[in-house]
Amino acid sequence: MAEVLVHCTVDNCHYWGEGNKCEATAILITGNTTVTHFPQNVDVNDIGTILETVGETPAKDCLETNCKTFRPN
Repeated sequence: MAEVLVHCTVDNCHYWGEGNKCEATAILITGNTTVTHFPQNVDVNDIGTILETVGETPAKDCLETNCKTFRPN
């Protein structure tokens, strides 16, 4: 399997790395409809629990998605 590389331009995120590379060990992206299920920003260690609780969250386009693992510097 090829290495997965996530590019990110949000340079004030804790996981942002040189060259616009995300250095998080995991990333959670959900549909915007999950906002009532958990806080805006979640710890990467809580992703498993969140996936069990929320399940699938469909989106029609990128505007209906949200990075939940953003953490400001």
